[in-house]
Amino acid sequence: MSQRILDMGIQAIQAGSKAEGARLIRIALKRDLPNEIRAVAYLWLAETTDDPQVKYAHYAEASALDPNNAEARGRLAASMNARLPSNPYNTGAYTPGMTQPVAPQITGMQPPITPPVTPPVTPTAQPTGAFNIADALGHIIGGANGAGTGFFITADGLMVTTRYVVGGLERVTVELHVGRQVNATVIRSYPDLDLAILYVEHRPTSLLPITPLLRVPDDAQLYVVTYDGEMFQVQQRPTRRVMSAHWIPTNAARIADAGGNPIFDERNYLVGMMTRNVSRASNHLFGVHISAIRRCVDEVIQTSREPRKYCPNCGTSSRALGAGFFYCEACGGIRPETARAQRYHMPQADVFYQQGNVRCVHCGAPAGFHAGRCLRCGRTQG
Repeated sequence: MSQRILDMGIQAIQAGSKAEGARLIRIALKRDLPNEIRAVAYLWLAETTDDPQVKYAHYAEASALDPNNAEARGRLAASMNARLPSNPYNTGAYTPGMTQPVAPQITGMQPPITPPVTPPVTPTAQPTGAFNIADALGHIIGGANGAGTGFFITADGLMVTTRYVVGGLERVTVELHVGRQVNATVIRSYPDLDLAILYVEHRPTSLLPITPLLRVPDDAQLYVVTYDGEMFQVQQRPTRRVMSAHWIPTNAARIADAGGNPIFDERNYLVGMMTRNVSRASNHLFGVHISAIRRCVDEVIQTSREPRKYCPNCGTSSRALGAGFFYCEACGGIRPETARAQRYHMPQADVFYQQGNVRCVHCGAPAGFHAGRCLRCGRTQG
């Protein structure tokens, strides 16, 4: 009976009665239907409205119900792209790599329904740099401080998000709009920028276009996008405080997740990433400019051939840990796998650590002390 009601709703839409079709489909959705069929029902429901927000919600529901439905993913991605304001790359056509929009297909239902033939979308010439924002985004799952957003910064799988998202974790899960979840490895983080760089086993079809400007103009209108497609407008907030040029002060007091969201300007250029750093005086959030992110990514790429290992304590790529020694030369932290190991002074490791500091009487490390305890072995001196 549920499938029959859904059939009747589709037939009504085919006949031009969108209101009746929507009513019947909503009734069917209240009944017991397989997720694959429910996803198709939401695609048809999206055909009954002209409201882009409602359409997007239906596409998102369909994609969540059936991640393998390429039509749902394609329409969701196209809807997300279309919502960007004044998009110089958005011509109304699907971007390269996305499927041609056709009417939703229903299989395994009796009697068979012939889907309506929707007017084909004629691909128009895409300017150089056309991009698919959905494919460039990732949903960070299982982070230290809840779910967050990330976006690809290189074509070979480097993704950036916030250090707040990953915390001290070395691995997180990334959900992609192509309908799969993949493991991601944290290869470097910069706590002072609230930036983390991940490696993901995925190659995006395109990257987000980067602004040529080195700073965001005062009072500029900006647009922050989450993985789920939520988009909200913020504004660059002029401030009298002296701060580094890579910070983008905004008037945003909150964001929908743990950060890592791309920030676009009015011309739809990527200008930075939303962090969880806040102003001490006003509690407003800061973005970090894309130029600073690119400098950090370039540093990671340049050192990628050296024997280094990620230090989850301070985020650096440690040469000492890469050489197999116990302690990070930047912070004195130890890798989790050696936390329970018996640690001792290795004279051959001294080349990696600062010279001239007072050495620990127990482990011989020159890392320094806090509250009377060695920063490497943690034992009290004297």
